[in-house]
This record gives sequence, C-alpha cells and structure tokens, in this order.
Amino acid sequence: MKELCTILDKKKISYDWYVLGSAFKPEDYNEITGWFKENKNVHFLGYKSNVYPYIKQMDYLALLTDREAWGLVITEALILGIPSIVTNFEGVERQITDRKNGIILNMNNDENSYEKRVEDIISLKNELKENVNKEDYNREQILNYWNELLKL
Repeated sequence: MKELCTILDKKKISYDWYVLGSAFKPEDYNEITGWFKENKNVHFLGYKSNVYPYIKQMDYLALLTDREAWGLVITEALILGIPSIVTNFEGVERQITDRKNGIILNMNNDENSYEKRVEDIISLKNELKENVNKEDYNREQILNYWNELLKL
C-alpha cells in the first residue's frame, strides 16, 4: 500500500485511500499510521459492521495480502459493481481475471511492476467497471459455484 501511494504521489495522481477493518496488529498500528499521518490521502476508518456503503462509493477495492482463503470482500465488491486491485495470492484467479474485472499485482513487485500497473489502474478504470457491471455477480451464482466446488 505504501509503495502504491508513493507512486501515485510521485505521478501527482489524485486519490483517497480508505482503510476499513482491523487487520493491523496493535503493535504495528503506530508504525503504519505514523507513515500515513503525513499522507492526507489515506484515511483509517477502523471496523465497520456494514462496509457496503463504503465499497459502493469506491472506484476500486484493494485487497493487498499475501494469503487469503477466499477474498469475501472481493466477492462483495463484484456484487456491488466495483472492480478490485489485488495481489497475486494463491487462488485469487478464481475471483479476478486480470484486466477484465480487476488488476492483479505481483506481490514481490518484481521489476517495479507496481509502477507499470498504476498505468493500468488509471487507464482501465472505466472499462473494468463496465466489465464488472456486465457480469451477473449475485449471491445465488456464488453459492452455486461453491456448492459445485465442494462436491469435488
């Protein structure tokens, strides 16, 4: 996240980044928020019992993690018509098709891939949103997918 914010700042790209939830360990929180206190574009909102109103207003949902069993928040964003920016954690391709309904970042940032992908994030914003809205992401479709998957 810090790397992406630095790139956006360097390119003078306007953004607001809202951090929802309580994923940070308390011992890491001061270090993380300390860096971002200098950045007025990053807002820590903490835990919210209903994230839908926040997600619905986003251009992108970002899930930048090294492991996730199933990114439920990605599914929720897709249902709400919002594309995602995600790291390439194992299994993410079951939810996101790169450059179709989101952007998949190389977690290792090999060869400054974040810098290169920021261009996709900017240029594909409208196309990705259109693609997501064309798809029928709904609760029944997702439950059917999981039922079929669990029958294996």
